[in-house]
Amino acid sequence: MSDLKLNVGERWEIAGEEHVLDGVLGDGLLHFRSVRTAGPYQVETEDGSLVSPSMTWLKSQLAEGIARRLDWHVTSAARRLASQQEDDFEDIKARDPRARVRQLVLSSLDRLPAYSRSDQGLHRALAKIWASNPTRLSGESMPAPSTVRGWLKDRGGPGERTLRAMMSMSGRAPRRKRLAASVRRRLEAHAIMYWADPRTSIGDIQRLLKLRFYRINDRLARRGIKVVQAPSAETVRRAIRDIECWETVAAKFGTKEANKRFKPSGVGLRANRPLLLGAIDHTVLDCHIVVEESGARLLGRPTFTALIDVHSRCVVGWLLSFEPPSLYSVMECIKFANRPKLNLPVKLVDYPELADIFGRFDEIVVDNGWEFAGVSFESAMADVGTSVRWAPIASPTYKAVIERFFGTLNTTLNQKLPGGTYPPAKLKEWGLDPRHDAVLTLAQVQRLIELAISTYHLERHRGLGDSPARTWMRGVRQHGIPVIGDDRQLSKMLGFQAERTLSTCGVSLFDLPYHDPSIVGPLLEKLASRQPVRGRRKGSATAGVKIKYNPSDISEIYVWDPFARLYRTLPCASDEDLRGVSLWLHRKRAEWRAEDARSSARGEVERRVQLGEEIRSAAPARETTRQKKAALRLSSSETVARLAGSGLRVQVAAPRHDGMAPVVVQSALAPHRTDDSARPVRPARGGNRKAKPSSRTTLDAGVRPVSGDFPNFETDDGHWEDFS
Repeated sequence: MSDLKLNVGERWEIAGEEHVLDGVLGDGLLHFRSVRTAGPYQVETEDGSLVSPSMTWLKSQLAEGIARRLDWHVTSAARRLASQQEDDFEDIKARDPRARVRQLVLSSLDRLPAYSRSDQGLHRALAKIWASNPTRLSGESMPAPSTVRGWLKDRGGPGERTLRAMMSMSGRAPRRKRLAASVRRRLEAHAIMYWADPRTSIGDIQRLLKLRFYRINDRLARRGIKVVQAPSAETVRRAIRDIECWETVAAKFGTKEANKRFKPSGVGLRANRPLLLGAIDHTVLDCHIVVEESGARLLGRPTFTALIDVHSRCVVGWLLSFEPPSLYSVMECIKFANRPKLNLPVKLVDYPELADIFGRFDEIVVDNGWEFAGVSFESAMADVGTSVRWAPIASPTYKAVIERFFGTLNTTLNQKLPGGTYPPAKLKEWGLDPRHDAVLTLAQVQRLIELAISTYHLERHRGLGDSPARTWMRGVRQHGIPVIGDDRQLSKMLGFQAERTLSTCGVSLFDLPYHDPSIVGPLLEKLASRQPVRGRRKGSATAGVKIKYNPSDISEIYVWDPFARLYRTLPCASDEDLRGVSLWLHRKRAEWRAEDARSSARGEVERRVQLGEEIRSAAPARETTRQKKAALRLSSSETVARLAGSGLRVQVAAPRHDGMAPVVVQSALAPHRTDDSARPVRPARGGNRKAKPSSRTTLDAGVRPVSGDFPNFETDDGHWEDFS
C-alpha cells in the first residue's frame, strides 16, 4: 500500500483544530503537535489505550473529510489568513486581477527542468515564460526577480499553487497597532461608554475623548513631555462599531432591538397542504374613506383584517372595518374565508379558480391581542373544528407570512392611491392634505382591495416559485376543501348578548325592526303564556327574550328559543340594506340624519315665520290697530299677569294735562305668615281611600261624615263620634 506524500512542518486541521506534522516515525506512525496546546495528538484504540496516529488512520480521516491539509509553506500571518479564506474564482478575480499572473508564473517555474534562483537565472526563466504565453500575459509587466523569490517562498509549493494563495493581502491582514496602549485603553473605555448610555451619541463620545486628550496634553506639556496624538473621529467611530454585538445593543436599545438585529430567525410557519395552517392579523390602511350619504362624510382610516393560508400564501378571508380590532371583526373574517368568492370583479371573470379560494382551517395562528385572549374564542373555534395557536409575545416575525403580505399590499396599493379629489374647502375642513392624503369612497376602496388581492393570487410568488392560486389548486385537488357547515354558529356563540322585548312586530334593536312572521308568531305563543300577569301590556302579547347580535354585521339578530334550545334568526325588516353594515357605521348614519334634521328644522321655522309676516303685512290697517290695542289691554290685565306667573304687572297711569301721572303705590309682600304657622286641618288630597270590607251597614261604605272644622273619628264598635 502506497503512503501519502508528507513533509515535515506542514500544517493539518484535524477535528477542527490545527496541528503541525513534526515527523514520520517508524512502523508508519505520525507525530502531530497541537498548535493550541503544544501537546502530541493521540488516538484511542479499541482497548482504550492512547497511541500516535498511523498512516492508515490519516487516510481514513481524509476519506471521511475530518482531516485536511493546510498550506505548509506559510511564513507570515497574512499568508496564513489567505490560506484559511475560501474565496471563489470570481471573488479573487474581482479583488486581485494579478492573482492569475502570479499563479501562471509559479506554475511555469515549477515545470521548468532546472533554473537558477539568482537574479540572472530568474530573469531568463521569466523571459521564457513571457515568450511562451504571449496571449495570457499580454499587457502584464514582468516582476522583479526578488519579488518572484518571495512568491516561491510564501505562495505554496510545487503542485500546490492555489489561486487563493496568490491573492494579495495588502490592506486585508491585521496590522500592528499604531496607537499607544494607553490611548487604546481610553478609546475602548469611551466606546463602552457609548453603548452603556442610551442618550449618548457618537459625536458626544468624540468630543468627550478629544477634550480628555486636550487636558492630558496640557499636563504633559507643562512637564516638558511629548504630547500624545488623540485618535481621529473616524477611529473613534470604528472603535465603537467594532464592539457592536448583541450585548452592547441590548444595553443601549433594549433586548427587543438586540433580538431584532442579531437573533437568527427560525424556519417560520410551515404547512404541507392548503387550509392546514392559517395566520390572521390586522393593519391600518394608509388612506381615508369617505362615504357618499347626504353629501360626502369622512369615516377615517379603515382597519384591514386578513386571514392567509401558510401553504399557498392565498388570502382566504379579509374584512374592511372602522372599529379597532375586535373579536367580531375576526369572526366576520373567518366567516368570509369559509364562503366561496363568487362576486369577483368583472375584470377577473376569466379566472374562475379564484372563486374556489375558501374553506375551514385546521389551525389558526393569532397574536396575543385581547380579541383572541378570551376562552370563548378558543372554545368557539374548537366547536367548528379549528384549533388556535398563539404566537410568542412581541414576536411579529413569528407571523412573517402575513406581515410580508401587508408589506406587499402597501407597495402595490396604498402607495399608489391617488391624492384627494374632493373640493379643497372640504378637505381643509377634514384636516387632510390633497397632495398627500388619499381620499376615496368606501365602494372604491373595497373594489381596489379585491382587485389587488386577486392580482396577488395570479402573480408569481418568489417564495413559492409559482403563483398562490396555482399552488392552492394543486393542493385542494388532492385534499379537497373542508368547510364550516353553518358559519352563523360563530355569531350565535360569540355574539354580544342583550335582553329585549318580543312583540307581534318582532324585536326592536338600535331603532331597527327585526321581524319574521314565521318565527315570531309561534315563538310568541309559547313565551307569552309564561310571562308574569302583572306588568303585561294590554292588547297584543309581549315576552322578554335573550338575543345575540354581531356588531360587525347588524343585518340579523338571534333570538333564544328556550323550548327548542336554539337561537332563531330574525332578519332586519328595514327598507335600508344593512348587509355587512357594522353597528359603528349604523350609528354614524344616525348621527348624520340627526344633523340633517336639525338643519332642516331651522329652515322650516324660518319659512313658517316668513309666511306669517307676509300674511300680517297683507292685513288692513284697522285690523293691525285693533290687534295692538288688544295686546296692550291684555298686558295690563291683572288676571293675565297672575296666570303667567311672572310676578310682574304692567299698570297704565291715567293721562294728565302736564303729561305726568300720579305715582302708583306698590305694597311689598308680607314678611310673616298671618296664620301663625298653624298646620292645615283639611283631609289629605288625592282622592278617597277605599273602605275596608265590613258586614256592618251603619253608614254607607266609604263615607265618613264630617261636622264643623274638626275631623270625625271611628270608635272601636264601628260608630262615628264628633269631637267638634
